[in-house]
Amino acid sequence: MREVMSLQGSLSIERMCELTGVSRASFYRSFQEKQPVEEEMEVRSAIQEIAVEHRRRYGYRRISAELRRRGMRVMRIMAGICCDHE
Repeated sequence: MREVMSLQGSLSIERMCELTGVSRASFYRSFQEKQPVEEEMEVRSAIQEIAVEHRRRYGYRRISAELRRRGMRVMRIMAGICCDHE
């Protein structure tokens, strides 16, 4: 949909949605969804690095503490990334 936006020209949003077969609600919802920001990607990378470094023996508490020691802000993404084995 974003590719179509660059080609919008004189087309209305309603017409673009009609041509692409997307509802207007879905069109506007797609702009509200946020892509992962760089900081989140850095945290994800650090989590994976810590887990591998400690042979996946660190749980979420130790990983969180290590991230804080490194000066990183611990975010909610911890739950979705690591520690599935606990």
